[in-house]
Amino acid sequence: MTELSHEELIHLQSKLEDRLAEFADTELRHVTTRISADEGHAAAARYLTRPSKRLLGMAFLHTARTLNAPGSETDHIAIATALEIRHGAILLHDDIVDRDTHRGGQPTAHTALIPAFGTDEARSAALFLGDALAALAPLPLLRSALPATTRLKLTDIFTATTAQVAAGQTEQLHLDTAVAPEEVTEDDILRVHAGQFAPYLLCSLHLALALAGHRAVHRDRVTTDLSPMCQAYQVHNDLNGYQELTRVLATGDDHGAVLTLANTSDLARRRLTLLAHTAHRLAPPAHRERLRGFLHGDTDDALATITQLIADSRAPEHVARRILELHQQARVLIEGDTDLPAATRAALAATVQYMTDLYDPDTITSRLYLRARHDLHTAN
Repeated sequence: MTELSHEELIHLQSKLEDRLAEFADTELRHVTTRISADEGHAAAARYLTRPSKRLLGMAFLHTARTLNAPGSETDHIAIATALEIRHGAILLHDDIVDRDTHRGGQPTAHTALIPAFGTDEARSAALFLGDALAALAPLPLLRSALPATTRLKLTDIFTATTAQVAAGQTEQLHLDTAVAPEEVTEDDILRVHAGQFAPYLLCSLHLALALAGHRAVHRDRVTTDLSPMCQAYQVHNDLNGYQELTRVLATGDDHGAVLTLANTSDLARRRLTLLAHTAHRLAPPAHRERLRGFLHGDTDDALATITQLIADSRAPEHVARRILELHQQARVLIEGDTDLPAATRAALAATVQYMTDLYDPDTITSRLYLRARHDLHTAN
């Protein structure tokens, strides 16, 4: 197993950023030249060059390099680029579904396209641009210098995951709109979470494992072992959104409110997240009924009122503990899985630690990515 230094991580992050910017200015620009409005290219390109920790691409690079997977650095960067392009496509589509107006301080695609396409057609134009990004995503992988059989195997994993996430997002919409909070359990919600972001993150690890020569049975073991960690990321995102929402509502930070209500807080969109479900379960009967009415759009309670009801229920504390438990569960499973080679367990444990540190502001790793992207100093 190879241990990656901080300098190597910075180098890989920088190379990934450079390749995404290059892709936006070449392949994406070529596809969008048929659009008479230049805003089309700019709106799509922003999803490739947006401020981001590049978790999906960096998770692949960290695992592949730790496993000493074959292929050149250029080949590895190509695969990481494909992962990030696809993520950009799904974010663009998410923004349309959620009717978000901003992402990371910048207008979302369907918002940016209003001047050129008009309010009625901007969302449709953005949808097609998201389709273009999704279609382009496998190209860096397919055009790499890896052997043809390897490219075919990796592309099969890559495209199958895209379909899994689309199905998972559809399931989440059903949960939000058709299911009452009392009709599901915490495990039910985590199961739905396992079909959203989880397949994308697991795909990064699966591609690295496949490149290193691991069989499908090993990849299946990794899915079982690390699904709790992927669920934890989804729950963590929901909790962060709630915390930012409460900050904005308390301070009256209008700019922050735009960012939060645009694409940070699922509570503002009445999503049945683990946080909302837990608050409904723990709240006294009167509060429980108000929370249920809010989630189903039956009441006009202000967000400030709902966030206070959630705080009073102590749901945020419960969810924070659940996140830690899920991370710990994944660590125990992966480190103790004797069906995986010892070197593979060690490499994956190192990547899990890297990803955990990436989201912990008190670690050196969490600050490394800033050195690869100067704009992240202000964006974060």
